[in-house]
Amino acid sequence: MRQPLNMPGSSLRLIVPALLIIALLSGSFFVVPPNQMAAIRWMGGTVTTKQPLGTGVHFKVPFLEDVDYLQTSQSTYLLPELSVYTNDNQAVAISISVIYQVPASAVLHLLYDVGRAGNTDIDATIVPVVRDRALAVFAKYNTLNISDSRTQITAQMKKEIADALGRLFGINVVDVQLTSIRYSPVFAESVENAVKAKAQAVQAQNTVLQRKYEGEQKTVTAQAEAQAKIEAAKGIAESTVLEATAQAKAIALVGQAMQANPQYTKFYAIQHWNGILPQYVGGNGAVPFVDIGGKGGK
Repeated sequence: MRQPLNMPGSSLRLIVPALLIIALLSGSFFVVPPNQMAAIRWMGGTVTTKQPLGTGVHFKVPFLEDVDYLQTSQSTYLLPELSVYTNDNQAVAISISVIYQVPASAVLHLLYDVGRAGNTDIDATIVPVVRDRALAVFAKYNTLNISDSRTQITAQMKKEIADALGRLFGINVVDVQLTSIRYSPVFAESVENAVKAKAQAVQAQNTVLQRKYEGEQKTVTAQAEAQAKIEAAKGIAESTVLEATAQAKAIALVGQAMQANPQYTKFYAIQHWNGILPQYVGGNGAVPFVDIGGKGGK
């Protein structure tokens, strides 16, 4: 039968103190990372009262002192689906992103003067302030103007949130972004209907302008055709007048020539004779009427 293993008393007396020493040593120091600061509490009371502990190795009393850490590098908190109301009583769901940084001067205040001890509820502390400031800013705007005023709204929220968080908690706000805006289904539908109505009105107006343009084109064409006819008529009339004037002048000249020289009559007749002898009607029928012999029948 195997005999039970009996540890010598001397060995046990060495191991127990060694373990105790290791526990004491491991619990007597702690490391603060670069993006955090820390403070020490003694059995419920605050040991660190002036400046928080920075990056590096620090010592504490094992089992009696506790260490609280707080992130001091930039942090981003996203507040999703926050319901706000505009000045025309329209509900709008927004999402806000807040980038903030805790300075060393605010670490102890946030760890022990705000909420519960430690950093367990820092975000919960910030949320009510962000919500309240966002509600206050949106209440100044009409729903129809939100899209056009988005940059202005974001700037006002950043100022309001930064002032409130700095005054209450000493937190530095780096930036505030309005990441999303979602309108209510009823408002979205009304906007869509309004856009459709406006598009239809513009289309109707364009149709009226098109009809007006076509009518003006027809009027211009008719006026041009009428003017062309008037000009053509004027041309014909002027041509007739010119022709009549020329004929009148020619007749006057012929008359003057006949009066000046009786022989011009025969000359004119010969110039305009078409080869057919003039006729006169007598008792025996048509007889050529020509004075061949001239004066005296010679």
